[in-house]
Amino acid sequence: MTSIADELAKNELLRDVPESVLRLVMEHAVPLEVAPGEVLLSPERENHHVYLLLSGTLSLRFDSLDSPEIRELSAGISVGEMSLIDDAPPSAYVVAKEAGRVLRLHRDIILGLVTANPVAYNLLRLLTKWMKANTEHIIQDRLRISELTDHAHIDGLTGLYNRRWLDNTLARLLQQARKDGLPLTILLADIDGFKEYNDAHGHQGGDRALIAVSEVLKAAARPYDFPTRYGGEEFLILLQNTTIEGGIALAERIRHAVEVKSVVTAEGAPLPGITLSIGVATNLSHVMPASLISAADAQLYRAKRAGKNRVCY
Repeated sequence: MTSIADELAKNELLRDVPESVLRLVMEHAVPLEVAPGEVLLSPERENHHVYLLLSGTLSLRFDSLDSPEIRELSAGISVGEMSLIDDAPPSAYVVAKEAGRVLRLHRDIILGLVTANPVAYNLLRLLTKWMKANTEHIIQDRLRISELTDHAHIDGLTGLYNRRWLDNTLARLLQQARKDGLPLTILLADIDGFKEYNDAHGHQGGDRALIAVSEVLKAAARPYDFPTRYGGEEFLILLQNTTIEGGIALAERIRHAVEVKSVVTAEGAPLPGITLSIGVATNLSHVMPASLISAADAQLYRAKRAGKNRVCY
C-alpha cells in the first residue's frame, strides 16, 4: 500500500526535497477528502493554503464556475502557490472533478520553506508576477473570443441560437447520441399565418411575435435543450436525451404557452395573439441531420394541413 510519504515524494512541488521537509509537511497536514464540485480556489475569496493533489482530478476554470474548462489537473500537482507568493486572491477557479484526496498546507509552512533563501523567494515573486500578468491577458482574450463567438451564433432579434450554430452543432450531437445510445428529438415549429400577421401589423409587429415565441421557448427549455431560430418564422428545438414521447409532451406545453402568450408592441400596446404548429421527430440509427430535419418538417406540414395550432409526430 502506498504511504503518504510515497505520494508526497511524487508531487511536483516536493520532488527531490530532503526527508526532513517531507516529515515537516506530514507533521502539519493530513489528507482531506474532496467531493465532486467542491471549490478549492476561487478569485472571490482569499487563499491561505497550497493543495497537493494525492488522487482524483481537478478542473481549472477562468471567469466563472460555469465557464469552459481550461485544463484538467491530475494527481501529483499542487495548486494555490501563486496566490500565496503574490499575496492576492487566486486568478482562477479550481474545482474537484471527481472524488479525491488533497493535502492542505498552510501558507506559513510554504513561506517558511521558500523564505529561507531570499534569492529563491525573490525569483518566485518575479515569476508569479509574470505568470499572473499572462493569465490576465489569457482571460481577456478568452472573453473577447467568447463575445465574438456569441455574436456569430446568436440571433440578434430573439437571442436564440441561430442557423449557423445549428449547422455546426446538430451533427455533433447526433453522433454523440448514437455513441451513447441515447435519443435525440427535435421540434420544428412555425408561427401560423405569419405572413398575414406581418402584413397586417408591419415588420415591427412581426418582430414582436417572434420575440414572444422566443420568450416561451427560453422559459420552456431545460438546461440541456437548445432552442434555435431556424429561419424566418421557424424555430427548431434540440432535445438531448429525450424520447419521442418526451418531445411530444414538451411540444404541447410550448404550443399551449404560445397560444395564451400576450403579444405587445415595444411601447406595451396589445397585438393579436399567435399560434404555433409543431412537428416532432427523433433520431434513428445512423440518421443524418438533414433527414432528421426533413422528418420533423414532414410532421410540421401535417400539422398545418390538419388545421394548424397543433403538434404532429
